[in-house]
Amino acid sequence: MIAPQVLAPHIAHLTAASPLQAGPLSTALCDLSLAVQWCELHPLQLPGTQWVAVVGRKRKDDPLRAVLPLPLHTTALTPKELRTIFASLLEITVDSLPEALPPLAPSMADLRIQLADKTGEKQKVDEEPESSEVNDTFDPDTLYVAINDPDSTVVYYKLSRGIRKPHDIPDE
Repeated sequence: MIAPQVLAPHIAHLTAASPLQAGPLSTALCDLSLAVQWCELHPLQLPGTQWVAVVGRKRKDDPLRAVLPLPLHTTALTPKELRTIFASLLEITVDSLPEALPPLAPSMADLRIQLADKTGEKQKVDEEPESSEVNDTFDPDTLYVAINDPDSTVVYYKLSRGIRKPHDIPDE
């Protein structure tokens, strides 16, 4: 496990490439990992752009999705830039992703196992069973924008390529 303060060396090349996103990238990575509990986080520069994104998933059976971290007061995300970003998402494949970051903290399942090992007791598992099947797909038609406030609040907006009716967008 790596602590959030040790995150910087893993993303230094990305923050140098996109200074506008340096703070929001660090905050979004910590929030996605620790609060939202996403796994397999792959920070990367989007192909052919100056934008940095994080690719990851909430559950192993979800497809991989991209998150674009941004500061609260930015005017850099224009409709033209959004089209460029969505076009670059089409170039991403699961095989082209960089290595995932190590987890920032142990998962609840890991903590239960550690507790069971220490106490010698089997712990009751309250959460729903994880699917043994890992979804090895990337969803290029969905983009989450992570808006970061200076107080470290992160708000996520889900954007889809083109115009979609609300019933076409699955709840998560």
